[in-house]
Amino acid sequence: MKTRGRPSVKSTTEKIENEISSTPKVQLGPESSNPLQLFILPEKLSKEARIVTLQNSRYSTHSRYLLCPENGFYEFTKVAAPKTTPRSWLLSAPEPNKDKDLEEPIAKRRKSTGYVTKNADMVIATAIDPLFIILPALAPLSTSKGSEAPKKLFQSSDDYIERILTASSQISGFLQTKSIRHLLEQRMAVVCDAVEAGDESMYRLSEEKLLAELLKKAKNMCEKGLPPSMEEKLVRKALDTPVLSIKREESSMHELASEEDATADTPDTQMSISTVDSTATSLSETSTSATSFSEDPTECKPGAVPPINAPEGVADLLRLRTALFFICAAYLPPHVGESLKKLAISSSIVDFAPLDSHLAHLAKLRQDALASRSLGDFSRKRSLAAEDVETRAEKKRKEDEEEKRKKANESRGVKALKKVNVTGMKKMSDFFKKK
Repeated sequence: MKTRGRPSVKSTTEKIENEISSTPKVQLGPESSNPLQLFILPEKLSKEARIVTLQNSRYSTHSRYLLCPENGFYEFTKVAAPKTTPRSWLLSAPEPNKDKDLEEPIAKRRKSTGYVTKNADMVIATAIDPLFIILPALAPLSTSKGSEAPKKLFQSSDDYIERILTASSQISGFLQTKSIRHLLEQRMAVVCDAVEAGDESMYRLSEEKLLAELLKKAKNMCEKGLPPSMEEKLVRKALDTPVLSIKREESSMHELASEEDATADTPDTQMSISTVDSTATSLSETSTSATSFSEDPTECKPGAVPPINAPEGVADLLRLRTALFFICAAYLPPHVGESLKKLAISSSIVDFAPLDSHLAHLAKLRQDALASRSLGDFSRKRSLAAEDVETRAEKKRKEDEEEKRKKANESRGVKALKKVNVTGMKKMSDFFKKK
């Protein structure tokens, strides 16, 4: 006798759960094609301030700058949040007046005026020296293929400003004001040789004056302190004295000699006792010296910055040169930066000879330490193998974490599709191949 089968309760329940899970609880609006960005601007900013496009002094490309007729030029620095941890900014309107808010309708007051950004990036406007704005006009890149640099000629300030206008016409309205033009001419006169031609002053870039001006900026940067990452990688690591390999043969031979003296069968017992006493005294002195070495008062406590083991003034010279090279690499055209680096080595403004000699001494010590380790320390082979194992384990751990992160971000539908048995089925690309 046939009976009518009832539908499975489990399949119906799973279908309802899938429909509920696929429907989001909150319906988000469409993504904006021109999303808002977070800018941090100076407090005392004129109402006539504008964002203009000017030639970048380093890359000879166009970049955005904030130009204020009263305060000068500002550059934009983008601070990006790490991509591993997604973050957003919640932007809201300023707090309204309470009396005025009560007069508005309730529906209008409840309407949200906030905005959530897709990422947590922000752009900060920081002041920049107008010298770097006028520098591409003072030292243009030579278009000729000859090896010799073009001869520098004296030109008027109007000629240099005309070059800026040619590269960017948006600054033309600001150059009509005396404040911006006077600011550019003032910074131009600091780094240029000037001659008087009638009633007009003529200028030509002087690399010596430019180097002196950049050294002032580098000294100011060193007085305020270099960033911790720059201090650690470019100063402390460069002045770190290599540790030579310690030979263990001497200590083992010393211990064997003391044991032989203590166990030697000599007729004079007093002589053997005195030998043991002297050996113990020497060992105690050695342990005392080792203890005093480990408990050096110059050793820094946890959390404190250890001192740099270098001759006096060498660390300051390295900081100064690091700051100078950073300014050259960040703000100067490549051809000007390279010539200034060569000039700084031979210039008498700052003597970098003690720094160069100490760095050469450290380089020789590193070569000696590397040679002694490669020839005499056979246990280094085992340590290298152990380091390779640790490296592979660390790499595998990162791969596992990345795979777990990808699985966590997968949707339920993608996980269900991965469980489907596709054996014997053709791929989608097979249907689009030419027959």
